[in-house]
Amino acid sequence: MKAMIISVSSALLKGSATNTNAAFLSRELIALGFDITESIMIHDDEEKLLEVLKKAEAQVEFIVLVGGLGPDDNDIVKTTLAKHLDLDLVLDEETQNRIMTYHKNSSLVMPKNNQLQALTLLGSTPLVNVTGLALGMFHQTDTHHYLLLPGPADELVPMFIENTRPLLLEKLTDKPCVSNHIIRLYGPTMAQAHQELGEIATTVENPIIQIYPADIEIEVQLTARADTEEDCHQLIAKAEKQIEERLGEYIIGYGTENLPNIVRQLLKENKLKLTAAESLTGGAFLSEVSSLFEAGLILDGGIVTYSEVTKHDALGVTKKTIETHGVVSAECAFEMAEKSLKMFDADIAVSLSGVAGPSSLENEIPGTVWVGIAVKDQKTFARKFHFGYKRNLNRRHSVWSAFNMVRKHILEEEIEEVVYKK
Repeated sequence: MKAMIISVSSALLKGSATNTNAAFLSRELIALGFDITESIMIHDDEEKLLEVLKKAEAQVEFIVLVGGLGPDDNDIVKTTLAKHLDLDLVLDEETQNRIMTYHKNSSLVMPKNNQLQALTLLGSTPLVNVTGLALGMFHQTDTHHYLLLPGPADELVPMFIENTRPLLLEKLTDKPCVSNHIIRLYGPTMAQAHQELGEIATTVENPIIQIYPADIEIEVQLTARADTEEDCHQLIAKAEKQIEERLGEYIIGYGTENLPNIVRQLLKENKLKLTAAESLTGGAFLSEVSSLFEAGLILDGGIVTYSEVTKHDALGVTKKTIETHGVVSAECAFEMAEKSLKMFDADIAVSLSGVAGPSSLENEIPGTVWVGIAVKDQKTFARKFHFGYKRNLNRRHSVWSAFNMVRKHILEEEIEEVVYKK
């Protein structure tokens, strides 16, 4: 079924807001089997919306309207659609009671048009707003289907996941079971991922295979549609095996948790403590660790040693190592990791030292980074990376590479191109 997303918000067109909703909805709707032919943004203007609705109805069967459901004068979506379809708006009493209770229990003044948020098209299916006040709705005619969702992302996303997706599965899809599975990659570029999976992604229709950037990771989303959950799982398992054969070396995990969270869980399960001594990353690795849920279970502390003096005075890296090998070296990474391991009595210590850029250092080009790993009662090792010329992207990749080395070490997976301390 063809679908169009219409985002109604002057703020989007002025650049004062970003249209993350359209990206989220496109991903979700494609996974359900809808063909998104167009996604547009328009001003909150009744005449313009009427014009766009007529155009959409001539092209698609399913129209998704985002925004314009609040109590303000510029929230014109419901009233405009009601006028377009020649339908009355009726009060949803449950939503009205929620709105009145909310304002009664808060210090906020109730807007004069607050009832507008509780109105729904006659004959439509109300969609409860679990995190806000404006009511969403789903309406069907003989020829078209209309979905109205609130503009704030923290309202739209939970409304879609909890109320809308099950309704669309029931009303508009031909398979009662839909199952999603995410394979997480770190290392390849988007172009590499598309190249490796291009044939599979374009020839396999079920499950649908989509490739998305996720910060500096990549998510490969598999969405299977079938009559039973078991059939869905079998379809996903077959496609997953093909993907693992092509991109197995880059797979860091499965599901929505990113690499730091994957490492956190591994450390927690194995009752291990982590520490770090950072140079070029300036505390970014430790910051990621400390931002994780239950970080206190896996981290007691770490140290940032940006300069050569601090590496020696605060951490204890020997002057001989610095003078003989430099700070951009395996030897320096070895010592930084070992000193921090001892200093914080951890089980695993990470060191990061290198050239973030844009200038070279010690005759090493920007993007040259050593990541060291020291483990209690085991031989210390390090790996040299070559990233690029973008300073903060180099720092970000350094942090993620360190997490990935910790992940592989705990899982006893091979870490390529490492050198061991003699």
